Amino acid sequence: MIEILKKIFEANPEKSRIVLNGKCSDCGCDVIIEITPTSGGFGLLGGSLFKCSPDEYLVKCPDCCQVNPKIDDN
Repeated sequence: MIEILKKIFEANPEKSRIVLNGKCSDCGCDVIIEITPTSGGFGLLGGSLFKCSPDEYLVKCPDCCQVNPKIDDN
């Protein structure tokens, strides 16, 4: 996942914050995740990102991530 985030910021060097919009992979609600680089990696606010292939990710809303912090294998 860190590789994907690095690529996103490398493609947008003028940005100190990236906003991703998506649908929760569990409940389908709209999710807005703000990502900022930190000294230890990246900070995420508003949801969770999960790597599902080398260049793809899934998002989860905070409520669904609290109930099930993993992705299903489907």
